[in-house]
Order: sequence, then structure tokens, then C-alpha cells
Amino acid sequence: MQQIDWIVLVGIILFLCLVIALLISFVKDLANPSQRKDSGSGSGGGVIGALGVLDRIVNPAGAHVEQAKEVEQEEQGVGGE
Repeated sequence: MQQIDWIVLVGIILFLCLVIALLISFVKDLANPSQRKDSGSGSGGGVIGALGVLDRIVNPAGAHVEQAKEVEQEEQGVGGE
């Protein structure tokens, strides 16, 4: 075997060892949910905000459209007086 073959072989073996170690750590984390840090407490606001924006895009007949029309009417009334 040539030198490059040995280098590639060692790289493949190290990669497989890394993948196995990561899989083992993930399985341990799944088995012990009580030891998790910040179990979803930090990203809830972003998800809820994104869902609100998505609702405004998908459901244009919602209550927010009515509110926007009321504000627009109020602005027109203030400008016309």
C-alpha cells in the first residue's frame, strides 16, 4: 500500500470512531432527559413569533386585518379633520 492509502484509511477509521462516539452521546442524552440543560426554554419565543407571522401570511382574513382596517380609518379621520 502507498502512503496516501494509509492516510485515507486512518482518516476513515477516525471518522467512524467520531460518529460512533457522537451516536453514543446522543443516545445517553435521550435516555436521561432530567440531566438536559435548558430543555427548550430559550427558543420558544422565536418559534411563537414565527408562527404569528406565518398566520398573518396564510390567514389574511384574521382579526389582525380587522384591527389594521380600524387603525387606517382612525388615521384617515385624524388627517381629514
